[in-house]
Amino acid sequence: MTSIDVQNLTKEYGARRVVDDLTFTVRPGRVTGFLGPNGAGKSTTMRLVLGLDRPTSGTATVGGRPYAALDEPLRHVGALLDADAAHGSRTGRDHLRVLAASNRLPARRVDEVLEETGIASVARRRVKTYSLGMRQRLGIAAALLGDPEVVMLDEPSNGLDPEGIIWIRGLLRRL
Repeated sequence: MTSIDVQNLTKEYGARRVVDDLTFTVRPGRVTGFLGPNGAGKSTTMRLVLGLDRPTSGTATVGGRPYAALDEPLRHVGALLDADAAHGSRTGRDHLRVLAASNRLPARRVDEVLEETGIASVARRRVKTYSLGMRQRLGIAAALLGDPEVVMLDEPSNGLDPEGIIWIRGLLRRL
């Protein structure tokens, strides 16, 4: 199983330090949460782990390697950082089909994650017609698409109704 290792991670935007010498390890099989007020650097840290931003100093690895060095990264790390990441004019199914094809994942996996996230019934609708909770579920479906060893979710219950919150808690326990 894969761990996340962050060593002396720092990120500065000009004179503003948003992540300050952060060190931690997330061991395999653990649900780990970042808690803190808005602007504390939680999302920035996730972006740094995923190689979406460069640290000012320090390192972040998944399974001992930087995210960018992973072969077929969706098979190793699934992530949801922004529920609005899907193109609004695509259907939910097409969004996932493009991700699957670009990562050499079997097409059947799209239907599996649509069912698992409870949005199979709306999969042929355009994403721009989705509620926030439906877009959140689509983002979670995308994160699960490669059946990854590591799943990183930024505010996973955002926009979910009470039933959806119960569902996400069960999903995290199951994973």
